[in-house]
Amino acid sequence: MAGPPITQSVTSTSAAPTAGAAPAPPAKIEAPPGEAAGKKNPRRFWSIVLVSALGLIAVALIARWAIDRGTSSMTDDAFIEAHIVNVAPQSVSGDLVRYLVEENDRVEKGQLLAEIDPVPYRDQVELARSKVDGAEAELRRQQAALDRLRQEVPIQIEISRRSHAAAQADQARAKEALKLTIDSVEKGVDEARAGLAAADADLVLAQQEYTRFSTLYKQEAVPLRRSQEVTRSKDAAKAQRNLAAAKLAKAEAERTQIEVAKRTLEAAEKTTLKAASGVDLAETGNAQIREMELLTALKKEDVKEAQRALISAEDQLKYTQIHAPFPGIIVKLYRHLGDFASAGVPILSMYNPDLMYVTANLEETRLRGVAPGNAVELQIDAFAEPFRGRVVWIDKSTGAEFSLMPRNVVSGEFTKVVQRVPVRIQIEKDDRWPNLQAGLSVRAIISHGAGDPEWAKRAAGEMSDLETRFNRSQNDQIPAAPSGAQR
Repeated sequence: MAGPPITQSVTSTSAAPTAGAAPAPPAKIEAPPGEAAGKKNPRRFWSIVLVSALGLIAVALIARWAIDRGTSSMTDDAFIEAHIVNVAPQSVSGDLVRYLVEENDRVEKGQLLAEIDPVPYRDQVELARSKVDGAEAELRRQQAALDRLRQEVPIQIEISRRSHAAAQADQARAKEALKLTIDSVEKGVDEARAGLAAADADLVLAQQEYTRFSTLYKQEAVPLRRSQEVTRSKDAAKAQRNLAAAKLAKAEAERTQIEVAKRTLEAAEKTTLKAASGVDLAETGNAQIREMELLTALKKEDVKEAQRALISAEDQLKYTQIHAPFPGIIVKLYRHLGDFASAGVPILSMYNPDLMYVTANLEETRLRGVAPGNAVELQIDAFAEPFRGRVVWIDKSTGAEFSLMPRNVVSGEFTKVVQRVPVRIQIEKDDRWPNLQAGLSVRAIISHGAGDPEWAKRAAGEMSDLETRFNRSQNDQIPAAPSGAQR
């Protein structure tokens, strides 16, 4: 800016100074206003330049902040987390007699961490083994008795059936003999009676002949010889009659054979009944076999129960040795050598370093644009350079839902507070991965975008597989028990 024309006036005196007079002070020269302004302009210029530069920087920062806010979501409420597992004795309690790890030790799966005093549990194993031996011995005795019955009972049944068949045959023969005896005796009696009747008739005829011829002989009407003949005929007829009577008596006497045959038949019938009872008794051996089979089955169950008790005792002995359930790092010891450890009470904590991830608690107002699969910049104070990561999933509930005191607005008192939603972020591994530590603070900057659901699904599955790889039964995780506990 041009200033007014500069004019300079010089005041001069015509009188020269006199000697002895004090020198006059120099005349004061006043600078024009334009020249003074020219001396102040550089300071003002640099002030303007500085203000302009600061303004440009502020505009750039504001623009960058606006761009970052529009294209990403960030939060300082983020931490590196890991699945910390509290390792505790399983079903056993006792003094810690061995402690083989210290904090910050790296262990492998199945590595022995600590041991509880095994002596009482080893005694229980020996006691259970003796019960198994006793139960097995009793089972062998019962099995031998069953085998003996299975051999004896069929033989006894066969013998009794043969005896019954023989008795039935004897009964049949006795019945037939009785019938034959009755027929024979009755026929003999009938024959004897018929002979006696014939003899009586012959005797009557001979007596008549004798009477008639004796009269005629007395009258000398017949010769002596004829008289003698009829006399002999009469005597013979009488003798025949006596013989026939004797045969009848003998035949009737033979009726006792019928009684004998009847008693023989009765004895045979009794023998048959007895033999039948013997068959029934022998066949009850099958019931004895069945009962013995049931007792044997019961003894087998006793053996199985004793074996299960032995297995349980052996398991208890195995549990006295506490092994690492997965490869990881020991982060905290809660008990020390000589302490008493109770079942279910943790003695140490450990985690698998391969399962570390970042949980970012993102405000609900910053969820817009965040999707699984989005890239994340992870600024960790312990490292100079940030880590890279990707969003695995966004939780379906806010952190407040699991607080110790959930909010209750039914009373009408309500203050709106921005809620935070947990977001899991997978950390991309690089050379610095082994130096990561659970619990470190993280500043997470999540880029907005459509995400990659397929990648997020695979990443979540890989993390789940990595965890469940070691989530098996304890029997699959720990090595075999010592030889003293093996059967």
